[in-house]
Amino acid sequence: MSTRPSPRNVLATKSEGTSDAAPVSSNRGSGIRRAVMPEPLPPPSDTLAAALTFLEGVASRRMCREELRSWIDRNLVQPGYMARPWRIQEPLFGALPADKHCSSFLPEIPPTDETAAILVRTRARVVGHLRGLLQSPVDDRFLSAAIFAGRVRRVVVGDTMQWVPRPRSHDILSDIVTSLFVSDILGRREFYAQNLCICDTCGRVRFDVEPPQRTKCFFC
Repeated sequence: MSTRPSPRNVLATKSEGTSDAAPVSSNRGSGIRRAVMPEPLPPPSDTLAAALTFLEGVASRRMCREELRSWIDRNLVQPGYMARPWRIQEPLFGALPADKHCSSFLPEIPPTDETAAILVRTRARVVGHLRGLLQSPVDDRFLSAAIFAGRVRRVVVGDTMQWVPRPRSHDILSDIVTSLFVSDILGRREFYAQNLCICDTCGRVRFDVEPPQRTKCFFC
């Protein structure tokens, strides 16, 4: 029987196959040593799950025009976050001020298909924004930009105030996808500060408990 480990989820805890030993606590006088395992990550919110699905779909080349339309309808239109866009747009690289921080996440050979080209530009910009959270000092200007542009808003849900995405149908696709991340980040900033990992090589975004390296993934 094969002992090859299965791929890890983007929301993952340390597996038994890792070389990092779990912390051990000693109960003095009892002769008992107990392994202290880290707390598992909470399940992703709907907005975070939708945003990660987009990034993974583009990276794996599973996202196409029809799948993009379905993703927008399922995660943005049906929940009431935005009206259905009549056109999907994403500027060429170099047109936006922050592009110099995002260009490293573009593929070496740009796709010839128009939809695929839009998708890879969108992914590169979104990952570039998130990468700012791992910098020192932290670059989180994309959060303020989304708030000031009205792409996220605070609403009353039950007895609490929550941030929700509110992109407009004419927004560029990277702003639409980023609004999903921003609404989640504003609600639990510490979670991102402790668990966010982004590979500098391929741009893969994941979350891990006590990550040994936050800028490397398992495939690069």
